Amino acid sequence: MAKEYWYFVAGALLVLLPALLFVAVKKLHLLDVKPDQIITYAGDSGQAMDLHAFKARNTVGDTAPALLLFHGGAWMLGAPRDLHRHCDFFAERGIHCFSAAYRLGPDSGPDVEGALEDARAAFDYLVDNAAALTIDPAHIAVGGGSSGGHLAAALGTGLPLNRTGVMAERPAALVLYNPMVDLSPCTPDHHLVADFWESVSPLHHVDASLPPTLLMVGSEDPEVPIATAETFCATAEAAGGFCELVIYKGQTHGFFNKPKYLRLTGERVVGFLSGRGLF
Repeated sequence: MAKEYWYFVAGALLVLLPALLFVAVKKLHLLDVKPDQIITYAGDSGQAMDLHAFKARNTVGDTAPALLLFHGGAWMLGAPRDLHRHCDFFAERGIHCFSAAYRLGPDSGPDVEGALEDARAAFDYLVDNAAALTIDPAHIAVGGGSSGGHLAAALGTGLPLNRTGVMAERPAALVLYNPMVDLSPCTPDHHLVADFWESVSPLHHVDASLPPTLLMVGSEDPEVPIATAETFCATAEAAGGFCELVIYKGQTHGFFNKPKYLRLTGERVVGFLSGRGLF
């Protein structure tokens, strides 16, 4: 009887231990890639914010291009670590990558204007400190997913307006993963910005100075329909800009975080930046 009991215990452990180990790894983020450095920049509110920095590897020369990324989460959720794997991918290919924290709204609603001001402050920090960070200041691209894609697209259209009403400096390129580019009435996220939507809706500020743009979206995305992506690119091109739209068949919102699509979209980004002479 004792022998059978111990056989049972051993069998149970063989089944349970892998599952427990998997849960522990997920909870403790033991397999997460880690940034090379966490840099503090001051958001527009004066609150300290973090830039998770992944330094370019296998570089040639004293400087390298940079990609500043903003995570998604409806301007209320998420963290810089959400894009660690993406940044590690780009750093391995010779691009400095920074995943930025920014102001998140409370449960009562997002602070989109505050988030956009912080996104501007993060970009300005990279521009102002390019030499110390070994960044080529003419080759700083900005990107992000979902609401983070909104922040990137907004910077590309010159938002937010500074206090004198003059358009601010813009990134060299935009890398947009299913971005919230249209916040007009009847769009999925309009209710979050209903009182001031036009001042923060990238589509409604596209002009001839929009940087070259790569926009990637899933064909089954209910948050960013293909029609919205097509309208943004058509508006950019009508203004004299360049916008490359890539549609991933059968994929929905956030698809680029899946390992397969992280690689596929990452390769597309590297090819896009290279093709525009930025890498």
